[in-house]
Amino acid sequence: MARNFLLLLPFKEGIPLCPSVTLNDKIVHAIELMVNNDLKCIAVIENQRPEGMVCLKDALQEMGLQVTDK
Repeated sequence: MARNFLLLLPFKEGIPLCPSVTLNDKIVHAIELMVNNDLKCIAVIENQRPEGMVCLKDALQEMGLQVTDK
């Protein structure tokens, strides 16, 4: 996720570590994992340790999609 550093939020306890993405994964991969696993956020792992997390809403907005809260 090299281009997604702006999306990287601090890791919160309770966010599952599996599935996860790395800093090198594309944002589309993170979105696919979150949608397919019904997750609102996904852990970003580096060297087998959580470095942060990315939220689906932020990732979709980064891709140019408008997201409204329900």
